[in-house]
Amino acid sequence: MIWGRLTFWIAASTTLLGAVLAVGLRNIFHNILGFALAVVGVAGLFLILGSDFLAAVLILVYVGALAIAMVYAVMLSQPLDAPPRPRSAAKALAAVALALLVAAVLWLVVGQARFPARGGGPLQSSALWAGYRFLSDYVVACELISVLLVVAMIGAVMVAKRARSAPPPAPPEAP
Repeated sequence: MIWGRLTFWIAASTTLLGAVLAVGLRNIFHNILGFALAVVGVAGLFLILGSDFLAAVLILVYVGALAIAMVYAVMLSQPLDAPPRPRSAAKALAAVALALLVAAVLWLVVGQARFPARGGGPLQSSALWAGYRFLSDYVVACELISVLLVVAMIGAVMVAKRARSAPPPAPPEAP
């Protein structure tokens, strides 16, 4: 019993530490590494809950997402030799307030949810069932999401290319 609690607290603290690092650090590359740490913690929580399939899918999907995030970080961030832009304290406080509000709403929703008991019969939550549903009922949605992500990435490349290749504006002429 003590090992179960210990592994839970390790996974939960890894998730929280990664989330704080992902939001709190100033370098975008370090933010991505913090996000990766949070994803590993969440995968650990899924493993503790006995959901090996979701843990594996989470890792596999977010490896690709992190690779794309690193490409965005390299293309869209300002150069390292540029002076850092100051952060607005009002925006940071608003973000914290919004995050706490969302967390409270999620806490209430999950607390009032009724989950099916495991004792009755087999729950349809196996990898076979999930794969069947993805490839039969939700195949169009999955394909549309993949097309949307490719279009978003191409758009980000075009915006970054245009922003870096645009000539600086001419100074105004004196009368």
